[in-house]
Amino acid sequence: MSQTAYQENVLEVEPFGIEPIPEEERHGQIAKAFTIWFASNLNVVTWFTGFLGIEFGLSLKYAVIAIIVGNLLGGSLLALTSAIGPRLGQPLIPASRRAFGRVGVSGLAFLNLLNNIGWLAVDLVLSVMAFQKLVPFLGYHAALLILTVATILIAVYGYNFIHTFAFWMSILMGVLFVAMTVITIHNLPGIVGSSTTAGGFNPWMFVLAIAVAFSFQISYCPIGSDYSRYLPEKTSLARVWLASFLGCVGACVWLEILGALTATLGTQAGPMDFFTRLMGFFAVPALISVVLSIMPNNVMAVYSGGLAALAMGVPLKRWTAALVTGGIAALLIAYGSGQFADTYKNFLLLLSYWIAPWLGVIIGDHFFNRQAPAGSEHGWSGMLAFVIGVAISIPFMSSALYTGPVAKAYLGGADISYFISMLVSGAIYLVAIRGWKQEAGSRKKTLAGTAVQNR
Repeated sequence: MSQTAYQENVLEVEPFGIEPIPEEERHGQIAKAFTIWFASNLNVVTWFTGFLGIEFGLSLKYAVIAIIVGNLLGGSLLALTSAIGPRLGQPLIPASRRAFGRVGVSGLAFLNLLNNIGWLAVDLVLSVMAFQKLVPFLGYHAALLILTVATILIAVYGYNFIHTFAFWMSILMGVLFVAMTVITIHNLPGIVGSSTTAGGFNPWMFVLAIAVAFSFQISYCPIGSDYSRYLPEKTSLARVWLASFLGCVGACVWLEILGALTATLGTQAGPMDFFTRLMGFFAVPALISVVLSIMPNNVMAVYSGGLAALAMGVPLKRWTAALVTGGIAALLIAYGSGQFADTYKNFLLLLSYWIAPWLGVIIGDHFFNRQAPAGSEHGWSGMLAFVIGVAISIPFMSSALYTGPVAKAYLGGADISYFISMLVSGAIYLVAIRGWKQEAGSRKKTLAGTAVQNR
């Protein structure tokens, strides 16, 4: 570990990994909790996510309502995991050892590593597509190499550099997306009037649209505290929550509603061709925006993926783990020119079902089990709740790779598994730890009674 104080230094490689951040190294402003989540969601991926409600057959009005409801629910949970960061001083998964035990943490860290590598690979494909539109003579692998190196370099420097990068990207991307919003509305005359009459209201598709927006937000929850763990321990939880909430919900609601507005044009020509056509004379700045806007997300995937590898027990330094994470993602899409991205994305969506039940346990442990002594572990409680939560939610799942019997027969293909698994796992964990506490209390009384009798 570096003997030089890290503190506010931006051009120094971060010396800390998943261990608790020492009090003397705690620093930062709450406002950065806003810019990190605003910048990470202010991208074209969020824009295209807004298309789905219209594609499900909803009218514009109901698609927008679903976007707002889903983001409010999911964003509140993401903000919660961010707000926990100053209290923990370390990433959330390794800090959940009390609830999941050492083996459970290793397994969850592996899932988190897969998530980060996978989404980095998928997003890199989109970045490369936009980059090649800007520089047509640049080959696929050359474009991939340039973007991967730039992404890894920022992640290697670590926490302070990432926050500084996110701050400036929030400003730059905010200006560019405002311009793109104005141009989009200008290029879609009468879309509000025509779209409100198209589609309709299907209760199950409405629920599915809410679930999409909800799951988009909670996909960040496993890394929520990664970007707030340096804040001083006594930082207001409520203020960190509010800053994080406004950042993630503000960006997502804005761009997803914009996506819903443009969805009636379709993307049959491919996402980048569609985007270029939509932007018209602003196509070049818009494509630059696409490439740059996905960078914060990719940087976070590399950085948090490296932390996940460390939580698994991989014997690497933090910066080396980040380098390996980025390299693996690039290799995944180096062959086939990224054509497997859609299939892999479906796999990742299926994989993401672990996040909701894990989150249910985390909320129960950090907010309803605070009296547990430091260092105490009852990992069986968290793992039992997690496994049952996943198992009970399987019939309610609906994805491109698997649709459960209940979702297929009774829910019209709507997916409510996220809500069920989180509530079930949280409830089971609370019951389990209550029983654990009662058993511990009874044992303590018995020992005390025996001690009195032996006097």
